[in-house]
Amino acid sequence: MSTPVVILHGYSDSSSSFQPLAQFLKARGFTVVPIYLSNYITLEDTITIPDLAKAFEAALQREGLPAGQAGAIDLVVHSTGSLVAREWLTRFYLEAGRPCPVNHYLMLAPGNFGSPLGHVGKTMFGRIIKGWNTGFESGTRVLDSLELASPYTWNLARRDLFGASSFYRPEVCMAAILVGSRPYQTGLRKLVDKNGGDGTVYVCTANLNAAGVSLRFGRQDQPVVVSPWACAAQPIAFGVFPDRDHGSITRPDQGDASLGDFIVRFLQLASATDYAAYTGDCDQLTAATLPREPTAEIYHTYQNLVAHVTDDLGYPVTDYFLEFYERAQGPADANVVDDLMVQVHAEILEAVHVYDNDHSYRSLIFDLTDLGKALADGEKLMFSLSAAPLSKLIGFTAGQNYNDVGELAVDLAAGQGFWRPNQTLLADLTIERTQTEQAFTLLQA
Repeated sequence: MSTPVVILHGYSDSSSSFQPLAQFLKARGFTVVPIYLSNYITLEDTITIPDLAKAFEAALQREGLPAGQAGAIDLVVHSTGSLVAREWLTRFYLEAGRPCPVNHYLMLAPGNFGSPLGHVGKTMFGRIIKGWNTGFESGTRVLDSLELASPYTWNLARRDLFGASSFYRPEVCMAAILVGSRPYQTGLRKLVDKNGGDGTVYVCTANLNAAGVSLRFGRQDQPVVVSPWACAAQPIAFGVFPDRDHGSITRPDQGDASLGDFIVRFLQLASATDYAAYTGDCDQLTAATLPREPTAEIYHTYQNLVAHVTDDLGYPVTDYFLEFYERAQGPADANVVDDLMVQVHAEILEAVHVYDNDHSYRSLIFDLTDLGKALADGEKLMFSLSAAPLSKLIGFTAGQNYNDVGELAVDLAAGQGFWRPNQTLLADLTIERTQTEQAFTLLQA
């Protein structure tokens, strides 16, 4: 147990918050292990996640930590610290062809696919709350990356999960994610609480186990082409605690002892066999916390769908609508009110967030517990995309309707892997950009 442990805090935090965690580890046998607590700036508007990753690499070198060696350090991160660590690992080691310097990589309530508070932090309210002592700066560039549906988290996943290779394999780097499922429920923080999360991140956006799919919509007589992304990463241990929020997930010295047991046990894993057993225990914990028939809505199972729409010429499509409805059984159904569509859009689709700086990216949070109940009688669910025309000359269409792009069946059990409990699905949708005959004509001389 001689591997140094490095702890990275999250957005607008500091190392002082993790003194209790460091003391907890020392009290449980890590006394001979150097424990390093990070301090880095997040509330300055020009600094970015890649800036912080590069500064992290420089800090390790200044301290003389052997980060250039395989398995040289253990890494514990909280919240936004996961993005800093993943960028650092990917940019300076995976993409540089250097050995993975991390032996155990523990993520506590990570913001792997963003946070609903990322957008709030950039508002005037966020600047007042977070920027009172910083000239009303709130770390705009960091929050851009932390916002739901950010291109940054999308592209980072393409690099470290869906690229040619990944460090997330137990024989290279043992990784684990522990997150709570209880919102804060008290004080001002209650104003931003969301079901399915810990008060700051959703369970499904914390999970780094994700899937990707490309959907190409063509003409009306052409089927939608579905291409799942190959994933280089192996499944990552993922455990959800019923009694922890975003802050208390870092305090194993408080509350139920199971959190501390999971943390210490993970940092002591010595083989792929041990890791497999640990992963199984995390699965059991998650199943107990988020059962098929939960006692409260905060323990429902959710999914994050991130949609990115571009046209076949490579331009982003920013004015579009995603619709879910019941598959028609025949012509007689044309005038029947689609109760399933109403239920999906009014109750099951809990939140939609359009990314601030590029409206072609959107996050949709679905309550899969309620979706399962809605489809209990065998209803068939369809998914369609409609995009507004750009002008009288340029539009997007697959059928007779001027803005009708196309549809796809997404049944709960067999919908091309569309539904991912407690996970994120990155859906890259390409639609055909069409031009009217008036856009180009040829005249005989």
